[in-house]
Amino acid sequence: MPKRINILFTGGLDSSYTMMYFSQFPVEIQPYYLKDNRPSESYELKAINDIITDIRKNPLTKGNIRELITKPTYAIKPDKEIQKAYRYMFKTAGFGKQYGFIARFAREEGLDGLFVSVTVGGGHGKTALEKNGGIEEVQDEGMRYFRLDPKRSEKNLYTLFEHVLLPPSFIHTKDEEIEEMKKMGYEESVKKTWFCFWPVKGEPCGTCPPCRTLLDQGMTWRFTKDGIKRYEEDKKVPAWKHKIRDIKLTLSDKWYEFKMRNRNF
Repeated sequence: MPKRINILFTGGLDSSYTMMYFSQFPVEIQPYYLKDNRPSESYELKAINDIITDIRKNPLTKGNIRELITKPTYAIKPDKEIQKAYRYMFKTAGFGKQYGFIARFAREEGLDGLFVSVTVGGGHGKTALEKNGGIEEVQDEGMRYFRLDPKRSEKNLYTLFEHVLLPPSFIHTKDEEIEEMKKMGYEESVKKTWFCFWPVKGEPCGTCPPCRTLLDQGMTWRFTKDGIKRYEEDKKVPAWKHKIRDIKLTLSDKWYEFKMRNRNF
């Protein structure tokens, strides 16, 4: 039985590269998608379908890609230990909410390692991992990846990443990922990836965190003129207004989760 590789797949550049990389080995690849009530979900799921189709057609593919498994985040069981660890990492390193529900999902499913794409330029998560993670490299039958050493990692950080593995993209910039994808024959697939949280008329908005990250790195080719204009205008918005927006989004997410968990089936 081939080795099973579990991958959190969002349809974005980083997780697409992870799928492409591991598909070169004779393994069983199980992709997962966590539904979080984002306006971008339909775009992400289309990107996932398109990328998987391209990987299956690629002559370098040796792995078998299983059907995508999806799960809504509100259906993931609460976990006091993980929630406590997440709150600590949020306060001390600004960790995004996804790290909490990803950790709970991986533990609940009993996954023996879930590959999650945290890359160079990936914000607070990347920085905190490098500073407190005790990261070690693993070579496994030709496959290269990374994981946290429990003896050298900050306790709360390790609680979040106990069941998480870091793919090769962890040490790559997005430009380097794109070059690697082209070498594997995925030049056209790069254009099919999706990253924007708040699409505007089917195009990347230019103002959500993933859009700002790409534009900060100079990847203007992924955007329309309107998206770039919104990005430039958003940079002029005072920081306190961004904080208010983030609070509103957080409250909206929590209200949605509360409704879904307590609805009558």
